[in-house]
Amino acid sequence: MHLGEDHAASHTTDSSALNAASMLYVRHWPVLCAFARARGCEVHDAEDAVQELFAKLVAQGQHERAAAIVDHGEQAAFLFARLRTHLIKRWQHRTRQRRGGGVVCFSLSDENGANIDVMDARPTPDCELDRDWARGVIERALNCICAELHQQGRADVWDCLEGNLIEGCRASRPLSGALRTALHRAKRRLRALILAECREDENILHAALA
Repeated sequence: MHLGEDHAASHTTDSSALNAASMLYVRHWPVLCAFARARGCEVHDAEDAVQELFAKLVAQGQHERAAAIVDHGEQAAFLFARLRTHLIKRWQHRTRQRRGGGVVCFSLSDENGANIDVMDARPTPDCELDRDWARGVIERALNCICAELHQQGRADVWDCLEGNLIEGCRASRPLSGALRTALHRAKRRLRALILAECREDENILHAALA
């Protein structure tokens, strides 16, 4: 093959590759922009991010790999994964600070030169473990009472109970007598479920230590 033929073949390959990239761009542009916006980008920022992604794919030759994927769903998944990585790196670049940036400096000595005893306010591992255990107990009890009330057709009682727990027992609207009674029973049931969870965990602990 002569030099002219090599150049023509190379030109044809480049043109087909660019055509493939253009087809990818047109086909997936709207959903990729929507994906970027769902990740917190403004409209113009999302469009810029998608354009940067395709420019990067072409520069790295990745657009040919994407175009070779026959299934459009798998093709979109490939581009979504690349865009997700690009958005993360973009965010890291924008929020990067110089070494020591954002750090507040203060003296560890008082005006007399004596060392200041700085107490570590972070919770101990035991406290964190206790907190995780308590959170798990309450979460299981809430899931149980939620399922029970919905099975009984009392989703309204669950809504009131959930609102009371979030707002600190302050009702956002007046309750009827029947609903107030049902809410009181649901609270007692929730308390019983929490106590049952605690007893079950205690029994498991005793059995493990026996």
